[in-house]
Amino acid sequence: MNYILEAIFIGLYSLLLYIPIDLLFKNVYLIFFVTGFLKHFLGYFIGIHTLYCKYNGLEIAKINLIKLVLESLFEGLLFLLLGTLINSNSKKIEIFVIGFFLHIIFEIIGLHNVFINNTCTYKV
Repeated sequence: MNYILEAIFIGLYSLLLYIPIDLLFKNVYLIFFVTGFLKHFLGYFIGIHTLYCKYNGLEIAKINLIKLVLESLFEGLLFLLLGTLINSNSKKIEIFVIGFFLHIIFEIIGLHNVFINNTCTYKV
């Protein structure tokens, strides 16, 4: 059940990022990519990654900027890919659905465990 609540939060967070991005860019592909990129990239700086580590009883490790940028590029590409596959009348719904389902999928395939093992450290 926590995964569903987390996924709703991430979907809403993605949607919140999308709103100003949609005002800045007119190219729908760029909008999807930038939303996905910033979702992950800003997640570190606004503390979402820290919260996720703390939720698992750990602390956030020192930032590796290259790794963060590469992960953010990957997420941007996933948003772009899924955004082109989903065809609804509302980009807002698409962005929410992508954020929501990526969170669930990452949990199921174990990508969040990889994140925890590579980004979080034990409390000292």
